[in-house]
Amino acid sequence: MLRRSFFHKVKIASLLLSIILNSEYGLLAQNTPNASSGATNSTDLSRATMTVVGGDYVLRPNDVVSVVVFGEPDLAMQDRIVADGTIMMPLVGRIKISGQSSVIAAETIRRALAADYLVNPQVSLSITEAARETFTVIGKVVRPGSYVLPPGGKLTMLEAIGMAGGFAPSASVGKISVKRTQGDREVILKVDGKSQVNSARELSFEIQPGDVINVPTSLF
Repeated sequence: MLRRSFFHKVKIASLLLSIILNSEYGLLAQNTPNASSGATNSTDLSRATMTVVGGDYVLRPNDVVSVVVFGEPDLAMQDRIVADGTIMMPLVGRIKISGQSSVIAAETIRRALAADYLVNPQVSLSITEAARETFTVIGKVVRPGSYVLPPGGKLTMLEAIGMAGGFAPSASVGKISVKRTQGDREVILKVDGKSQVNSARELSFEIQPGDVINVPTSLF
């Protein structure tokens, strides 16, 4: 009877875990942009709501994070990461967490609190609002506009053009230009779209956040 009761409890726990995971990932899927829906409007560009605890997600400016310190309710806070990569944390002031995973960021905050304020603090950090990264396609494509990069994924030049509906009949496919910010300056990169068709994926031109792709008009 005891053995049966034990396995019955395990089965119930597994079922509850499955329901929780399906609910969480279902919510995330509803907030994930659909590439086939075309250009994003002002509503589409609003930031997605999601929660990520731990993992390899790299924090960046405009992410909103929540911080909880176990046993210290007065230190619970939520803040948006500003352009310099910092948040305002009670007691320690501004602390830089951009470029870190949520696990490493929690450790950064824990060390700052442990240095002068608390004995062995236990810190958890979650991302409650993730910044969305976009690129823009202009010129001779079917649907010019701004599009959302897939979260954590890679996007090739041809895939980006495909999201914009493909090349228009008058497009100069071999003379695409990409305006990209590198550090504190902008550069213009030339891309031959015809050569990209036959390139292996690892050799394909990859789109980066903020890229502006310009497909010019063919002269012939």
